[in-house]
Amino acid sequence: QNPAPKMPVDEVTQLITYTDVVEEKGLNKDTLFNRAHRWFKTFYKNPVDAIKKADAEARTIEGGYRFPIQKPDPTSKKQPAPMVSAGLVNYKITVMCKDGRFKYEIKNISWQQASVYPIEKWLDPKAPGYDPVFAVYLKQVDDYMKDLIQSLERAIETEPLKKQEEW
Repeated sequence: QNPAPKMPVDEVTQLITYTDVVEEKGLNKDTLFNRAHRWFKTFYKNPVDAIKKADAEARTIEGGYRFPIQKPDPTSKKQPAPMVSAGLVNYKITVMCKDGRFKYEIKNISWQQASVYPIEKWLDPKAPGYDPVFAVYLKQVDDYMKDLIQSLERAIETEPLKKQEEW
């Protein structure tokens, strides 16, 4: 078993939270907001579902989405066991834009169950009901969030391709 990755835990809320302020010198808040909005529309398969609120005046986009996680098949005799579905992880994402910088926050990360199951429960190996597969889940969450953040930062810093006018 691989150990769980070091997760970014907010000091105040004690919840896993991915957040940063990214400097984008020379870009105004409208450009940053438009690029962030375009990113939402291309990153998510169903952007209408992902974007909960896009406030052009406040230059803020609030959204939420989900992604699948997997676990080793407990019934398999093979080593390593093939991966099977372990459900979905939900999260909230907010992007706020100001002149020369934008901030993202990814929080309220939970395992989709009959009731809300915050993934912070996966952090404590001494907790009752702890399963070593939780470390595998945390790694998948961390990898997904890092890919999402890298995609967002790349999309916002890159000038969109202009369509050639046809004459």
